[in-house]
Amino acid sequence: MSVTPGIAKDFLREVEAADRIYIGTHLNPDGDAIGSALAVALFLDALGRPNEVLCNDLPPYNLRFLPSVDRVRLAPEGPASLAILVDLDSSSRLGKIRPFVETCPRMIVIDHHVPHEAPGDLRIVDTASPATAAILYDLFKASLAEITPDIATCLLAGIITDTGSFRFSNTTPHSLTISADLLARGGNIVRIGEEVFQKKQLPAVRLLGRCIAKMKLALGDRLAWSALSHRDFEESGATEEHTEGLANELLSVDTVQVAALIREPLPGKVRASLRSRGDFDVASVARQFGGGGHKNAAGCTFDTSLEEAERALVSALESCLASS
Repeated sequence: MSVTPGIAKDFLREVEAADRIYIGTHLNPDGDAIGSALAVALFLDALGRPNEVLCNDLPPYNLRFLPSVDRVRLAPEGPASLAILVDLDSSSRLGKIRPFVETCPRMIVIDHHVPHEAPGDLRIVDTASPATAAILYDLFKASLAEITPDIATCLLAGIITDTGSFRFSNTTPHSLTISADLLARGGNIVRIGEEVFQKKQLPAVRLLGRCIAKMKLALGDRLAWSALSHRDFEESGATEEHTEGLANELLSVDTVQVAALIREPLPGKVRASLRSRGDFDVASVARQFGGGGHKNAAGCTFDTSLEEAERALVSALESCLASS
């Protein structure tokens, strides 16, 4: 779905009718989630619309360089009449901010995932888009909005992270054209590259070592996974945010086609990140456990022990690989 002038008009009508706006995104936010949310906030600032950026979790270390990142809050300071949700395929992934969002009489959803559900009075969803940030670029252009250097940096961060710095299969001619224009408008691509891909905190490096050391292989080394316990996090001095990119490290083994990072950053809190190559659909596996995402990158959570989650997930991933 392309962003038409009619869609942009509907979007602006909703925004202009709101006295205050929440901007929300999914828990454990990545570059597209935070970059998109901040870009919307800066866009609304220019229109003079009061707004708050809400998220279940604060931005991870490698995204704290983004313009206006300090305005991300875990809870709102006041009520709002409109919620704009970005990069979100299911309301359950709002986490603790969901009750605040659901108090809003009106809701807009802007996303590029295959949706689990269809909330929202206005839905701007394009599953063929490489990133929510790319949809926002088209929306801002159709709205005749000025794309400032700060907005350009936020949108560019979303596109770069969701395309793996233009290495993933979702990289399109349009995403490259958009990125070139954002760069011309002042998007700081050098800073994005340094902060996102070239810097790691020491606990993240220690956790990476444990992840590789605990890696297991199956099905002729086509399936790789690693399970990190709460003790691994404690002894590494690491937190959930330090797991960013670990699943991709497992997928980097040349024989591996599907990879999973299963971790317990806090006791009784088990999460999994799934990655795949080619036609292997890990989103379908994630949906079996109430999660979701993209065909080649997805995630889910478990209410079981780490060991039980590992057994269930590995079995489902083995079935995924065996069926293709």
